[in-house]
Amino acid sequence: MWETLITDLNTSAENLGKLAATWLALHLLNIIIILIGARIIRVVATRAISKLIHKTVRHDLFPTEADRKKRIETLDSLVSASVRVVVWLVAGMMIVNELGVDTGPLLASAGIVGIALGFGAQSFIKDFVSGVFIIVENQYRVGDIIQINDIDGVVEAITIRTTVLRDLDGNLHHVPNGSIVVTTNKTMDYGRINEDIVVGFDTDVEQLEHIINHTGAQLAAVAEFKDDIIDPPHFARVTGFNERGMSIKILGKTTPGEQWRVKGELYKRLKKSFDKHHIDIPYPHQVNVPFKR
Repeated sequence: MWETLITDLNTSAENLGKLAATWLALHLLNIIIILIGARIIRVVATRAISKLIHKTVRHDLFPTEADRKKRIETLDSLVSASVRVVVWLVAGMMIVNELGVDTGPLLASAGIVGIALGFGAQSFIKDFVSGVFIIVENQYRVGDIIQINDIDGVVEAITIRTTVLRDLDGNLHHVPNGSIVVTTNKTMDYGRINEDIVVGFDTDVEQLEHIINHTGAQLAAVAEFKDDIIDPPHFARVTGFNERGMSIKILGKTTPGEQWRVKGELYKRLKKSFDKHHIDIPYPHQVNVPFKR
């Protein structure tokens, strides 16, 4: 009895092994080929479309080469994500077919489930549509410095669902495209220097104007900054008076994203010039008066 049982078990194991070997011989190789083929197709398609984008995005459509590169990187990011989704979705369906599962009923049931989950997918659709409009309208590009929902940062990626921002602290923010109401692009076309400084009431305005204009012109002549300054920082006007002194407006224009670097150097040079010409920069102070009964 035990010998018969052991013999039957061995026979069953052998049959199972043969079935597994047959299945592997018939399907495993095909599945591996599908996976490898999907990988190759994804890489080739992404590179081909990327080359097409590089050729079709003309230089004359953008004010600078940097703007063109940002546009290309943005389109590359979207194309890469879209191709990846499509290729692996098709590969998954092919593998399901290879396993002997009829995808017809599966697709039909997926349609019914899709209708049932339609309301739940509204946020995804909103994110996707918003992302398409962001890219088509060229609202911002990969590499731009923008502000979204009180978050400032550099755009690292724009996917079909989210915008990825890296702030100055190194934090990475994923913002759903559908939640974006107002976007402030700080590096589109050009940067603006728009500064207000306060000097003492006894300051000679004509001398102050000459110092500011001369400092801005000197800065624009420096090799490190001359290619980034479109309109040198200059005295614009006296904007008013306050409890500290006269308020002065300084304006200038730079290439995109360089306004902060130029502004920092401008303030360093103005401080030295003001000290040299004894121009007072008032600051708020508090005087404590002793209380007397």
